[in-house]
Amino acid sequence: MDPPELTNFGSLVRFAIELEVATAAFYTTAAGLVGPGRYSELARALAAQHEGRRGLLVRTRQQTLNEMVLEPITGLDGHRYVADAALASPSEVPAKAMALEMAAVRLYEESADVARSLLTEAARTFRKLADENRRNLAALRETFPR
Repeated sequence: MDPPELTNFGSLVRFAIELEVATAAFYTTAAGLVGPGRYSELARALAAQHEGRRGLLVRTRQQTLNEMVLEPITGLDGHRYVADAALASPSEVPAKAMALEMAAVRLYEESADVARSLLTEAARTFRKLADENRRNLAALRETFPR
């Protein structure tokens, strides 16, 4: 995934949707790579969650952000939100899963701050997604203690 140029709400939401699609695909692949067990169950649950979040972002864009998509934004660096979702082996799963969730936390928290001044509904949605990513990180850390 290339770093996005986040210059307006349209590009921000488009990247957030792409991130959710890539993360859902990552967890689907990870569930198959690691075989049956506790992580496989968590990976399937997280894949479904991220697919649902994609739907939430699409609905939010359609219902709330249509007038705001071209509104200029500043202060977001796309390089901070990119994580490698490609998997080659089961040993990569823990680190890459945590990197994806941390990238999403940064994206949604920083986006919520930018959105707050322009659109409270978008800020609420981004804050909710960041909170979910924090819970996902906690579940991953519990499953893969260091």
